[in-house]
Amino acid sequence: MKLNRIKRRNGNSLILELTPLIDVVFLLLIFFLVATTFEDVDSSIKIDLPTSTVKSTKPVNELQVIVTKDREYFISYKDQGKNKRERTSAKDLKNALAQKLMESDDKNVIISADKSVSHGVIVDVMTASKEAGASSLDIDTASPGK
Repeated sequence: MKLNRIKRRNGNSLILELTPLIDVVFLLLIFFLVATTFEDVDSSIKIDLPTSTVKSTKPVNELQVIVTKDREYFISYKDQGKNKRERTSAKDLKNALAQKLMESDDKNVIISADKSVSHGVIVDVMTASKEAGASSLDIDTASPGK
């Protein structure tokens, strides 16, 4: 590709080089790719959800209680558009949920528990959620193929 020369007033010609411009663009691209963090909060907690053939009709909620097979409790929520997760204990679950529900407009809580967790533990989570002020509760399940 032949570049046209730009004439200056003093008669000297000015050539616009594209190679340094492309180098700068690639350096900026690499900088932003390295500086950007990609974080998936929910992928670090390993739970085996029970399966269900019923499709979800509601969008994913902002407040979620996660119970692992080792009976570890987590509260997952959105704060300023970012997914956050806090570890809590069974006895502090009610207070932690009450605080998060006061900050949230939606009073719905999704319970995600490993399928090996006993029914009693899930009932305890449901009780703590209702006592904390949740208006409705949903149980999270996985699709049969997953």
